[in-house]
Amino acid sequence: MSKRKGLQLIIILLLAITLGFTSTAAFAYWTSTELSSNVKIDFTEENASLVINETSDQFSGMLVPMNYAWFEGEVEEVTITYEVSVDKTLVKEVNLVVQATNVMIGDSETYGNLVNVTINGVQNVSTNDLFNSKVLVTVVVTILEPIDSEEANMKGLDESLVNVDDSVAAYQAIHGQTISFDLVFSVQPKEV
Repeated sequence: MSKRKGLQLIIILLLAITLGFTSTAAFAYWTSTELSSNVKIDFTEENASLVINETSDQFSGMLVPMNYAWFEGEVEEVTITYEVSVDKTLVKEVNLVVQATNVMIGDSETYGNLVNVTINGVQNVSTNDLFNSKVLVTVVVTILEPIDSEEANMKGLDESLVNVDDSVAAYQAIHGQTISFDLVFSVQPKEV
């Protein structure tokens, strides 16, 4: 077997292993249940080998909106980090794109707008210019307090903070439910 065919076989095996990679962390809205973050690799026309390793510690606790972390185990944000390895030969030719999709609370996207997923400081989609073959991707998850127009008026809040039609119904629908989202890793050619 030639060196080239052996290298191609190793790359194919790495891709097969990477496709089976799933990351799971545990946190929920105002109660301790689970959060699932499925890692997916989107294959484009670029022939790239991506290896993704979660480097953050396993988390379990309660995700609450900003200024509501009053008890032990409650947090206002959860940080998940990944180390992504890219073929050295492609570093100068492609960008790494990481996107959060299918954001759900429970089995529904109805109140998914209350979950904020930032990737390297950018909301939902991050395009990363590659400078070396290993990239650190930081995902921060927060949740907003459900606020309707009536509550905003009663508390004198800015109307731009309204994020649901009925805050009580939203709270009851999401309380104790699992927060889940997919992270899609892909590469795209750099623009010249």
